[in-house]
Amino acid sequence: MKKFVVLLLFFASCTLYPPYHRPTMESSDAWRTSLNTDGAVDIAWWKQLGDDVLNRLIDESLANNQDLKVAIARVDEFQAQFGIARSQLYPQIEVNGGADRQKNSSNTSSPPSQSQQIINSFQFLFSVSYFLDLWGEVRSAVEVAYHHYLSSIEARRIVVLRLVSSVANTYVQLRQFDQQLMIAKRTVEDRTRYYDLAKVRFELGLTSEMPVEQALTEIETAVVDVENFQIAIATTENLLSVLIGQPSITILRGTTLDAFSMPPSVPAYLPSDVVSQRPDLRAAEQQLIAAGAQIGVARAQFFPQISLTGNFGYDSVQLNTLLNNSSKVWEYGANVLQEIFTGGQLTSNLRLTEAQQRDSLHQYLSTLLNSFKEVNDALVTHKINLELVETQSKRLKATRNYLNFSDLLYREGEADYLTFLDAQRQFYRSEIDYESAKGNSFLSLIQIYQALGGGWVFDADANVMKIGSASCK
Repeated sequence: MKKFVVLLLFFASCTLYPPYHRPTMESSDAWRTSLNTDGAVDIAWWKQLGDDVLNRLIDESLANNQDLKVAIARVDEFQAQFGIARSQLYPQIEVNGGADRQKNSSNTSSPPSQSQQIINSFQFLFSVSYFLDLWGEVRSAVEVAYHHYLSSIEARRIVVLRLVSSVANTYVQLRQFDQQLMIAKRTVEDRTRYYDLAKVRFELGLTSEMPVEQALTEIETAVVDVENFQIAIATTENLLSVLIGQPSITILRGTTLDAFSMPPSVPAYLPSDVVSQRPDLRAAEQQLIAAGAQIGVARAQFFPQISLTGNFGYDSVQLNTLLNNSSKVWEYGANVLQEIFTGGQLTSNLRLTEAQQRDSLHQYLSTLLNSFKEVNDALVTHKINLELVETQSKRLKATRNYLNFSDLLYREGEADYLTFLDAQRQFYRSEIDYESAKGNSFLSLIQIYQALGGGWVFDADANVMKIGSASCK
């Protein structure tokens, strides 16, 4: 008997899925582009930009975004599925009660006596069934459900990461468009003044009508830019409204891009750190583990399926004797099911799970490669964008001087209108490009934090769950 118990415990601890080992991939010890990493902030990095409106928008999005609420609900779904799978590890106990009253026919070949024509029946039974998980089929299924649940948590964190990044991106673009709209409107006003000057010079016979038409053309070009920037601002506000879970509204503005603070450093994560910092990689790994555990479910189906059953209760034709000892009934037994021939179903099912496991493996490796690419892209883009801001600043200064000199010479009649017009165009374009360069420098910073992942994602996700818990009270 003791040997039987030991053997039973041995089988009860048996699972048939392959052991999991995290896939490895050769990677460099450092990123291709180096940036300053001294004293970098990882938690709530957007607060370094110094805009309270942006901070409030991100907080509002984490509280109200509908896509995030969907992700939260899906975690609850997978948690419930995990609970359902885990319930099969325990005995299933049911209680059944019933009362019947039956009248038998008196027109049969053997009619019952008068006293037996109407029969009562009362029952009260406990039923117990237990699947003896000798081959680990149930435990493998629990493992599958558990890692799907963990993967859904990482999927929620992916939404948090993308949401925070999207709000910051969209707000930076909005402030960039605001500044560019202001430049375009001012340019329309400046070019209108020069249009008036060109008309006066034409009316005095100092020039031909061509400068007048050229000035009018430049006004209309700037007006087109004004209208395009107005469209961009409206659509960007609409997008921000969706991100914060609101109908389309006018977004409150904070500081200008010039007043934004550019963090001097970025997180000092190495390529080897990304595996544990990015939620998409963590989700892909959980899916890979679940796919391996599913193989255990498929393998266990090749072996006998054993279930233990038992019933205990009372059965009587009279209610007042239902709970007497003489009314007791009981039954226990075991059921064994062994598949003999299924037309290749079990083998094909095993091959399916093995193929799905390879699928998950290569999806994980693909996600890993893509993460390295995204970080390297973000680092080099940010470094060059910072340099581009300096270059565009120098260009803006040079074109401003060019415009001032050409304006002075044109008014004194020492330069033709085409020279002045060229200077005006270059200065306007350099102003627009300078604002784009500033915006891109902050967008590439956001891209770095999005590509690296890190502690800020887990911290923001924890705050989301605190908000959700508070709203449920």
